[in-house]
Amino acid sequence: MVLSGFPKSLISLQLDIVFPASGDLEKALASLRPTHYKIRCTLSEFLDFTSRNPDSSIIALPSTSECDDTWCIDPRGILTLCVSKSLYEQLGLVGKRLPFKGCPEQPSVLVMRMPVRQETESVGVRARQKAALKLWDELREKGPGKWEVLYCQGGMSIARSGASESHEVVDVQPQICRSTELLVPVPNLAPLPEESTEDWDERIGDLFEWVGMACLGAQRLKANDRVDPYVAVYEAPAPSHIGDVTRIAWTGLLHPSFIQRTLDTVTSYLVSATDQHAFVAITRHGYGISPVGMIPLSSLAPEASLNTARDAPLRSPGPDAEDTGCLIVGPGKDGKFVLAESIGRWDTRWG
Repeated sequence: MVLSGFPKSLISLQLDIVFPASGDLEKALASLRPTHYKIRCTLSEFLDFTSRNPDSSIIALPSTSECDDTWCIDPRGILTLCVSKSLYEQLGLVGKRLPFKGCPEQPSVLVMRMPVRQETESVGVRARQKAALKLWDELREKGPGKWEVLYCQGGMSIARSGASESHEVVDVQPQICRSTELLVPVPNLAPLPEESTEDWDERIGDLFEWVGMACLGAQRLKANDRVDPYVAVYEAPAPSHIGDVTRIAWTGLLHPSFIQRTLDTVTSYLVSATDQHAFVAITRHGYGISPVGMIPLSSLAPEASLNTARDAPLRSPGPDAEDTGCLIVGPGKDGKFVLAESIGRWDTRWG
């Protein structure tokens, strides 16, 4: 069962996993405890720390978006700046506008990208980049001040990465919610038919709706729910049965490698599952303030060039930007799965 495409989203804010109750799967997932870090510093200081760090898979971004100007560092080692036109003109770096028509933030937002590792650029280009970031730091001293940076690493603890005590450790604890006597669907994850898709669309849509309601802990899923039909009407997808459901959620800065570990745990459980009604739903919520939302597999390949790495899809960042993906996986070594994504209008993944 290969699900390697799902975790390649850049930066995740929350991960929800819903499944018919299983003590073994709950125990395995609850043992996964991701960690991220927090530090208050200038962008130049953080870039210097990152460039010296032996772990090249660091992801980072500001904890909040208190102004129009923001940035992120992704696991490929690329720093992406998304700034207003006035700041862009002061920095003096080469960038481009986001390719949207009618976006409220356009045409004032411009994007620049640069590698974190110094050896990938010429001495002259690197000097101009450092000067631009230093100027931005100086401009921020008159306003918001230093950045509060969140970052995490894929395969190395902070104790071995050369960081100081000023880096606050944030342990992300899994939140476990157990619900009893729910109407649990028996997913039919048949492939999309070549001809009429109307019934398939409705059935799969109902399944994703159930997953969303399960993540919210909706009372409408209770087998004994007797809500007034004038208040709300809901029917669980058919066929369904009465059973218990577990939801596990992690909220914080989550590295793609952590999401991959949860996928490996889930697929290992489903491959050996004897219950043919078993399934697991995984919902990922992205950080909307990141100017990069998805990293294509092509730019993560070892042979990918720097220009290819810089071509990751961009979006107009903001706290309300939509970036959610939901994956539902069935049992067995060749278990079927279905994936749905909800992304905002101002995202170049639309093409």
